[in-house]
Amino acid sequence: MSPENAEITIWVVVCVFIFPYLLLIVDKICNTHVSCSVMGWHNGKGEATQSFDGCSVHAQCSKCGKEVMQDSQGNWF
Repeated sequence: MSPENAEITIWVVVCVFIFPYLLLIVDKICNTHVSCSVMGWHNGKGEATQSFDGCSVHAQCSKCGKEVMQDSQGNWF
């Protein structure tokens, strides 16, 4: 592997695997909603009560206040 390819591989690893985790750490420390607005990662821990429509759970994201749904895998979107 040439040095140029190794350098490109390192940057790809940093951007794809390390940057999202750093974003989450900054988001948690600064109590911002960057993970919601940039990455689309929400939670269902908002003030509104959770409701079930027979297919999905509906709730509110505690960070950004957006109405979100939970799929069958437990992911909020």
